[in-house]
Amino acid sequence: MIQINRRILSLLGIALFALIVYIIAWSTLFTVSKVVVTGAQQSAMQNLSGITLGEKLARVEPRAVARKLQKQLWIEGVEVSRNWINGTVTIDITPRKPIGIFSGRFIDKSGTIFDIPEGSSKSLPVVEANSTVNGLSAIELFTQLPENFRSKIETIKAKNQDSFELVLDEGPRKLLLLWGTNSDLNLKIKVYEALIALKENSKIVTVDVSAPHAPIVK
Repeated sequence: MIQINRRILSLLGIALFALIVYIIAWSTLFTVSKVVVTGAQQSAMQNLSGITLGEKLARVEPRAVARKLQKQLWIEGVEVSRNWINGTVTIDITPRKPIGIFSGRFIDKSGTIFDIPEGSSKSLPVVEANSTVNGLSAIELFTQLPENFRSKIETIKAKNQDSFELVLDEGPRKLLLLWGTNSDLNLKIKVYEALIALKENSKIVTVDVSAPHAPIVK
């Protein structure tokens, strides 16, 4: 009798498991009712994800969807979750943060070069360099400069990791600032601002502060 009861319980357990699998994977009780996207454009991300309304919720595999979306270079991270109660799939996008423009495209602090579908509203410096390594060095210099000075920079040129040039917008004129190495930042800024404030330097186009104790103007 005990063996029969155990067999019945075992069969009931198998049947219950099969029923649960059927309900989750095949029935219309658990389907995608809504897709919510944060951090990016809703319809574009939903299309890229391949998720459709009415699709079986069990067939939406969060890790697979995340891997698919992260093939887009402008996306730094993706989190996908399913709500089994209301059928909502949430896609949380973390876009890369551009800090400069390199070769006509955006570049972030990791050196990844990418395009943003809707572009960027930020005013970003143009980085000119013969490699992403040198480009990153230029961006590193840019991020270390104070905001009031940084806002004047239109272009950063990196000849190499120890030689930089800046093109600055000083209102009625553009100035080429030969910066040299990424050192003595505050002193170089102080020397530069003192030089361009002098009346006799009102028509100069180049300032060399690579040796800040012996600056040169042209």
